[in-house]
Amino acid sequence: MTIIKKVKKRLFFILLSLAALIIWGSGIYYGQYINEHYQSVSIRMKEEKVSEQALRTALKYEEIKNPENIPHISAWNHLEEQIIENKVLAVSYKARLIEVYGDIKQVYPMKLTKGNLLTPDDYEGCMIDQGAAYKLFGSIDPVGNVITYKNKQYYIRGIIKSPEPVFFIQINDIRHTYANIELVYVDKENGQELADAFVTQNNLASSYTILEGCFYAGILARFYKIPVWFLGLYMMYQILRVIWKRRTLPLQVFVLLLGLISVWMGVKWLLEFQLYIPERLIPTKWSDFSFWVERYKEFQNQIKQMAYLTPTIKDSTFINYSKKCIYYTLISLGGIWVFATHIRFILSKSSGFSLSIFSVILECGAIFILYTTGKMFSPGNGYFYMIPIFIITVDFANKGKDYIKNYTKL
Repeated sequence: MTIIKKVKKRLFFILLSLAALIIWGSGIYYGQYINEHYQSVSIRMKEEKVSEQALRTALKYEEIKNPENIPHISAWNHLEEQIIENKVLAVSYKARLIEVYGDIKQVYPMKLTKGNLLTPDDYEGCMIDQGAAYKLFGSIDPVGNVITYKNKQYYIRGIIKSPEPVFFIQINDIRHTYANIELVYVDKENGQELADAFVTQNNLASSYTILEGCFYAGILARFYKIPVWFLGLYMMYQILRVIWKRRTLPLQVFVLLLGLISVWMGVKWLLEFQLYIPERLIPTKWSDFSFWVERYKEFQNQIKQMAYLTPTIKDSTFINYSKKCIYYTLISLGGIWVFATHIRFILSKSSGFSLSIFSVILECGAIFILYTTGKMFSPGNGYFYMIPIFIITVDFANKGKDYIKNYTKL
């Protein structure tokens, strides 16, 4: 191989590693976004609506009947093309109105840019998006100013980033009815069953759709860690392979076994060891293929139900970001797989320590690029440390026998 080809191959692996880290970071960002903003079980009523008074009555009944699983309730409506005004500048603007009862964070996925979130008991305040703020005030920071809606004044408490013009208010009327309910349970695994029982037993609606955002958010929070699991298992495979080859040399086997145990403990720390599979995804026996078919049909049915609902940012963002989390994680896994299977070539040209330092620089570069594009996420131990540890471990597995020989000669 000529020098030019060697340089090109190294450059290829450097760019591949950087791309994989950027794509993986994007998958983590979208997964964490879903996990942060979708912790409720959503109920979308098709024809009926439920009042705040009925929800309060249902909560009192739950306190008696099922005190261990009392949900935190939020409810909301969205009304298209409502006119909000800046009377001082004589400017009006059309925006989607979100009427809220309860926790505003549960009804709309949002990123606060200025001010504060609207509290449940703030009936004189409101929130608007950056676009509406600029159209009405010529500024993206008009916190404290007044806007008018249906001849009532509201003080702007906060500004959010939103893909659509939007305006939030809290409703102070227990008879006001809502078409959408968000239920937050401590027992998220059984959230769908608990929500269904809550609606039917309290006669809140006869026709509705349940969207189990919190359950799928928990799955995605573990899904984007797949590249870490792959590297961890691949490390242990490399060590076990070397142990098998050197099985007739007790000292080397002993040292490598210690290395294997250290790697396992390191993987547990890197993953914060949250290996958890919901009971509803565990069949009575693994050969029960019909079980997996039923789970897949259940998932597909929920997606189809969402497609027939009136489009909302909350639901469309959930589908869009979930797909991005899955796609980006799988694509990054492919890049990391190529990197891992060609690590011997890279290590043959560089020392494990220097290459691990370089990988840290690449990680910092990937995070910087992601942050500049607005993808702020918590990297976690696995994203930060797994690749450097993987490089050092594989280097040890390949060259460990030489280190041991040199040590025994001393």
